[in-house]
Amino acid sequence: MQHRPVGTVTFLFTDMEGSSRAWDSYPSETRAALQRHDEIVAREVEAHKGAIILERGEGDSVFAVFSRGSDAIAAAFEIQRAFQKEPWPTHVPVRVRMSIHTGEVSADYRGPHVNRAARIRAVGHGGQILISGVTAEVVRGTLPENAVLIDLGHHRLRDLAEIEHVFQLAHPELREEFPPLKSLRNFRQNLPVQLTSFIGRDRERETVRSLLSDHRVVTLVGSGGFGKTRLAIQVGADVLEQFPDGVRFVDLAPLSDPSLVLDGIAATLEVKLEHGDSKDDPLVRTLQGTKTLIILDNCEHLVRGCAEAVSVLLRTGERVRILATSREPLGLPGESTFRVPSLSLPDGATSVEEVSACEAVQLFVDRAAAARQGFALSAGNAEMIADICRTLEGVPLAIELAAARMKALSPREIRDRLSDRFRLLTGGRGRHQTLRSAIDWSYDLLCEQERGLFRRLSVFAGGFNLAAVEAIWPKSDPLDHIEQLVDKSLVTVEQLNDDTLRYRLLETLRRYGVERLVEAGEEEDARERHFGYYLAVAERAYLQRIEDEAASLAALEADHDDFRAALQWARSRPRDFLRLASALGWFWHLRSHYHEGRTWLEEALELNPNERSPDKARGLWALSMILNWKGEGAQAGRLAEQSLELWRENDDPLELALALESIGWSQFFASDYPAALKSMESCLESYRKFGSAKLITRGRVAVGQILAALGDVQRTEPLARETLEEGRAQGEPKFVHFSLHYLGDCALWRGDAKEAVGMYAQSLRAALDYGNEMEAATEMQGMAMGLVGSGREKEGLRLYGASCARCAELQTTALDEIAFWVKFREKYLPPARERIGAAAAVEAEQEGRAMDWQKALAYAFAAAEEGVAEGE
Repeated sequence: MQHRPVGTVTFLFTDMEGSSRAWDSYPSETRAALQRHDEIVAREVEAHKGAIILERGEGDSVFAVFSRGSDAIAAAFEIQRAFQKEPWPTHVPVRVRMSIHTGEVSADYRGPHVNRAARIRAVGHGGQILISGVTAEVVRGTLPENAVLIDLGHHRLRDLAEIEHVFQLAHPELREEFPPLKSLRNFRQNLPVQLTSFIGRDRERETVRSLLSDHRVVTLVGSGGFGKTRLAIQVGADVLEQFPDGVRFVDLAPLSDPSLVLDGIAATLEVKLEHGDSKDDPLVRTLQGTKTLIILDNCEHLVRGCAEAVSVLLRTGERVRILATSREPLGLPGESTFRVPSLSLPDGATSVEEVSACEAVQLFVDRAAAARQGFALSAGNAEMIADICRTLEGVPLAIELAAARMKALSPREIRDRLSDRFRLLTGGRGRHQTLRSAIDWSYDLLCEQERGLFRRLSVFAGGFNLAAVEAIWPKSDPLDHIEQLVDKSLVTVEQLNDDTLRYRLLETLRRYGVERLVEAGEEEDARERHFGYYLAVAERAYLQRIEDEAASLAALEADHDDFRAALQWARSRPRDFLRLASALGWFWHLRSHYHEGRTWLEEALELNPNERSPDKARGLWALSMILNWKGEGAQAGRLAEQSLELWRENDDPLELALALESIGWSQFFASDYPAALKSMESCLESYRKFGSAKLITRGRVAVGQILAALGDVQRTEPLARETLEEGRAQGEPKFVHFSLHYLGDCALWRGDAKEAVGMYAQSLRAALDYGNEMEAATEMQGMAMGLVGSGREKEGLRLYGASCARCAELQTTALDEIAFWVKFREKYLPPARERIGAAAAVEAEQEGRAMDWQKALAYAFAAAEEGVAEGE
């Protein structure tokens, strides 16, 4: 075909699977095979009125374009059919993966649709033809005879931006069965979803991947705004197959305390650190022997803490890799640093084709098209856009901010503003100043109220909602101003669900805003308002914890970073510090944040030794509950008594009743069940006086725990079934969880191990519903005893090992202290070990301890499902 189409076209991308290995091992055979491959592809593309874009192909890959989607489909089908019939060399089986996508393109054959076609190809397998959702709609009625489209579902591609609906072309003459697509959802990863496409950086990605192969620690170094984070995330997506145990992204930006770096890493990996000299052992055990990549983002303000944390991670073995981003190296032996350069610039380029080949221009055009519909690079604007990118020295953040102005300005107007603003910053001031200038420029374009709001938004450590903005901006309704900041790319929007929006500042912009806030003399007022708002949020949740517990816990978790920031600021104000810490204590307890909660509460109580206030009383209550669930019952009991004494002084009937419940829990964990029953029954009678159905259910649930511990099955079972129905009707998963747990206990008391498995499995799900990890580990241990009692010894011992490992990570020994639970273990576990032999038992438990928590949960639920199937 002489003419290469532009406008709306259909792309065909192909790639030979395993060609690098074939070249290394059988070069002559591979050369002959690829020659024949090229002949077949060229023949069929030409036969179906397509054109091969030679300058965009690479090695054994092909990039072809077609005016009609049906022609692209037919060409791909005939190519695959010819490949299947071809007698390839024995050692060089030609397996080619293909993708087809339809979209807009200009004469340079670059842009988001071309990138998308390449990304779809990347998730496929040799012999497979993948088709985008757009193309599938176009070609449904024009497929080759007997061909059909198989819907493979929606997939997140490796550029981490939009979701793609992917189809497979199937035909009786083509292979139909393939492994799962290599999209992000089929890998263990938590890489953040990106709202924009990734542009360029092919050379840098290849370099960083190579460095990761040869070095255990690689640090991407560069000034803020150079795209270190985005490059690290993209490299993480590129190497997912090389790290089957996971690629984990850890955002350190919200942290200000270097000692919490390990805690942040552990939280991402869902590992709870221990208290004391061996606090990092659970993290080391979890990662040991795995092939895991950990991405530590924004290390520059925590360099010492990050270096210490990475030193711990290096103890886990040769196959764990760390990819860090920072403005300076971590200073570790063996660390490989890679300075992230600016995007390639159009130095001396004049034509549209030359300018469009530069990454900085590609980024500007992509973001400008998002800001102004229909925008494209042209002969009329290419020179001006090239000037903009040169002035901004290829810094990605500066270019994105400039492109965002395309909504209201022309390229010439943007270029002229940049020239005026940056004249003083030429002559070697460095990239950091270039970035500052870009942000200065954007900041200076704001009206005074927008500037003031932007400065104050910098006090937020994490995401925030509109109510939080209103609290720190008392001058007027901030809605219009924050919308402007969103439009001008200074604030990002996070859509959590259909009803919830949250805002966030990029870390570079937040730090810039803090500097401006200090310069304006507004920091103290802003931080005091920030503290006041989050104190009010915590107090409100504290008051709602009886009637709306699960929702309140979830809301507090979402704001945890800002609670940390507020507590950090309030350390110099002991009474305020105590007030906030004590309001959050119940949250730390129920969400299993034992280490962090204990640290904050102990510090707050120590700073207020002579306080006799309600804040002191609830702080003591919360710390006693945390210590109970950690297995430190003696100290917890003393604190509970102190809390009870203070609540008597403060004459608050509800808090007094709750304090009596904490006494009962301390007695329970001390295995003094008669005393605990007396306390819980007295507590229940007090709860009845308040007229709250949820409070009464709470008291009945507390009584049920003691009856279950006493083995009083006749009283426990009917009570548990009643509280189970009440909990479900009230929408409170904690009541559901405990009630199901007691029914599991009753099943073990009766010797009905199979029923116990089902009850504990349901209870496990309910515990996870409100985020109580320690209780989830308890249910897993209950399942373990039910399984071994049902003749499924190895499965049960694996779950027992996994449960014990999780308890160690959560820094709790509580299950080793509860007498009736220990009796259950003595009844069920030793006989199981004897039945299968000591060696097999040890092996099974070790296998369980080696599982990560998510694998253990999946294993537990699968075991429960298998039991249900057997019962049927």
